[in-house]
Amino acid sequence: MDDSLRFLICLIFLMATVLDTLQKGTDYLVRHGIEEARLNMQLMLAHALKCDRMQLYLDFDRELDEPVLERLRDLVKRRGKGDPLQHLLGTVEFLGREFNTDARALIPRPETEELCDRLMRRAGWPQGLRLLDVGTGSGVIGLTLLDRWQSVGATGVLADLSPDALELARENAALLGLGPPVVEFVR
Repeated sequence: MDDSLRFLICLIFLMATVLDTLQKGTDYLVRHGIEEARLNMQLMLAHALKCDRMQLYLDFDRELDEPVLERLRDLVKRRGKGDPLQHLLGTVEFLGREFNTDARALIPRPETEELCDRLMRRAGWPQGLRLLDVGTGSGVIGLTLLDRWQSVGATGVLADLSPDALELARENAALLGLGPPVVEFVR
């Protein structure tokens, strides 16, 4: 029997608890070569339950209802096929801020986070600083810096050729409460 089918049957016919589902889902992801399978499964289950990861450990014996299992089946199946976890969850954390993410833009890399962190720790930024983020994608770089540098009156332009990426950047600006005149978007 195919691994995908076996996993789906387990989720359909067994009374699934949080612990059982974590174990079976982790095994499934391991068999499909997903690194950090347990963490991936925890994050997807927490997302499906609309809770944080810690809550999973407090509710190991909780039985999962069909709507949760349905959401989870889709997430696990797609993750097993290699879809990025961040796209499945729809968010990514970047320097303590949560941003929307999906196929409209690349997922921020840890190296990018390190670069932004170094820039933010640098002292002596001038009043009225003007920032240009070319190829902004989701906007995480420019928006993170603008959010941090509000105290020096920083403003910026986020530019991208992709209208879809710019729309995602606008969504992320709204999450941080940033808009005109602090940030403008240019295609």
